[in-house]
Amino acid sequence: MTGRRYLRLYSRFARNNFARELEFRGNFFAKIFVNVSWLVGYVLFLQIIFRNTASVAGWSQGEMFVLFGTYLIARSLMDLFFSPNLTKIPELIRLGTMDFVLTKPIGSQFHVSTRYLSLDEIGTLGGALLILAYGAHLAHLTPSLAQFAIWLLLVACGVAILYAIQLTLMTLSFWLVKVDNLSALVGTITDAGRYPTNIFHGILRHFLTFVIPLAFIAYIPTLVLKEHIRPDWIAAALAVTTVFVGLASLFWRRATQSYTSASS
Repeated sequence: MTGRRYLRLYSRFARNNFARELEFRGNFFAKIFVNVSWLVGYVLFLQIIFRNTASVAGWSQGEMFVLFGTYLIARSLMDLFFSPNLTKIPELIRLGTMDFVLTKPIGSQFHVSTRYLSLDEIGTLGGALLILAYGAHLAHLTPSLAQFAIWLLLVACGVAILYAIQLTLMTLSFWLVKVDNLSALVGTITDAGRYPTNIFHGILRHFLTFVIPLAFIAYIPTLVLKEHIRPDWIAAALAVTTVFVGLASLFWRRATQSYTSASS
């Protein structure tokens, strides 16, 4: 019953966000245009690179587009559903609004993670799907239904990992005065996920695989499409996702339990 109640609540959040976007349609379409323009700029950047070389670290132009499309899908889903909420956590604490969040009859982590949607990211998501399809065409990839299903699972794991990283950093605002710039830091760090992990070497590659597991956001899902399914990849992705999301949730509970309200 609790799950159904949360689902109904989330559907109301979504309807309210949709109605809000319709009130400012010009701004909504302007944001979509900006997002798509950034996407086109990076596509042109990749094309310039591949005018002078046939591959980068063993990746062809088509395979790089598949990797970039996969990264963009995970990133746009994160920005669509979670980022606009998590970036508001420091403000909620500074203004004392967190007091009201913690007294609501729903889980505080659910509330601070799902209250708002960034619907303009739909444009980025659509562009990412086109880039993915274009890359698969260039690379002559014809993944099986099983490969596509595992790819979807791994992309979902990538979104969950991005969520855990950002939630952990934003939770620091319970102890630090101002951490708004950490949102920009999250974007800067996770942008490395749009490149093949094998272009990095030694300790850095292991760091980007297990400490900050960016390899699981796009690199490993893309390998499933361009090579084959490996059970150890799936097991590692599920394990890393479970650990990171679990630790982020524990950190959030620890922070809210130690919170003494803005009026204290």
